[in-house]
Amino acid sequence: MARPKKRTRRSFGAVRQLPSGRYQASYLTPDGKRVNAPATFTAKVDADAWLAVQRAALETGQWRGMDDSVILGPYAEAWLESLKIAPRTRYNYRSSYTRWIKPTFAASPMTSVTTAQVRRWLATFPDSKPQARAQAYRVLSSMFRQAVEDGVVNQNPVRVKGAGEVRPGREGHALTVEEVVMIAERMNPDRRLAVLLAGFCALRPGETLALRRRDVDTQARTLHIRESASAPYGSGEAVGPVKTKASNRVVHYPAALDPDVARQLTEWAAPGSRGHPFPRAADPSKPLPYSTFSHSFQEAAARAGVEDVRPHDLRHTGATLAAGTGATVRELMARLGHTTPKVAMRYQHAARERDRSIADALGVEIAMARPQTATAERIDDE
Repeated sequence: MARPKKRTRRSFGAVRQLPSGRYQASYLTPDGKRVNAPATFTAKVDADAWLAVQRAALETGQWRGMDDSVILGPYAEAWLESLKIAPRTRYNYRSSYTRWIKPTFAASPMTSVTTAQVRRWLATFPDSKPQARAQAYRVLSSMFRQAVEDGVVNQNPVRVKGAGEVRPGREGHALTVEEVVMIAERMNPDRRLAVLLAGFCALRPGETLALRRRDVDTQARTLHIRESASAPYGSGEAVGPVKTKASNRVVHYPAALDPDVARQLTEWAAPGSRGHPFPRAADPSKPLPYSTFSHSFQEAAARAGVEDVRPHDLRHTGATLAAGTGATVRELMARLGHTTPKVAMRYQHAARERDRSIADALGVEIAMARPQTATAERIDDE
């Protein structure tokens, strides 16, 4: 027989024990509506604490009531326009809203959306779309967090544990120096350097393809990473700034790549300081598309006999090889752009000095891995 429900009344709110043994807290708003806590509590003292927070909000004027007249669709449109985010991020948010959120929730009053509805909505996503599911969930959750701030709703109903996380389908792995060289030599001649730079400087593919002549200092053997290339989106550009301040960095490349860099700039790079070393054939003012580079890379890897490899593995390779030279964690974070601006500034000078020795140590391994005879033209007739 289930235990009887107990309700404890006090000067503010009420706590009752449910048949499950957990406690539910609720209170009446100034306009007479009852509001339940977003979750039940294991202990009565926790329910009391939640009520104390709500009472304090009411007494200090920080509490906001709910507006039943706000429909999610118009609110979402205004919210998307108000966000101060990068153009590509805005495009991705809008695409996620239009494709996944709008069909289910656009016509609903925001106060009517419940956690149970959100959970049922998540269950409609195909198993093949885990990233789209997580992205749409994060967008909807961000929207409702703003709605709480705006006083449209009292609490965020988008709170399904783990729904905004995506498990990587495949872990990146490092190649050997020999494997990187073999793949590069089986690429089209005008794309070989892209493999070598990504693999030995730990660059993201987008960072490699977005390089411009002005970013390459052949005297100091450095690359200034300040832009990233991606697939075109809407009316946006294919090249934009790197995602974070830490990603804007200077990376040294090994001296062993001097001939490759010189040949790339002489024979294949687009003209002018803003010309891309790896230009698109149909439009040299734009960089080589990632899809084209990826296809060439996969074909070259197959010819080299290197299995289960992707372009992004080159960055992982560069990080692993750099660590093998004795680089510290802080030096690796600076080389990869994986640190906060504060930490980056603190160790910037030391990291750049050490980065030179990292590149030189890699250069020795590259020279040992390469054939003694010239290989630049060997694959041209394949």
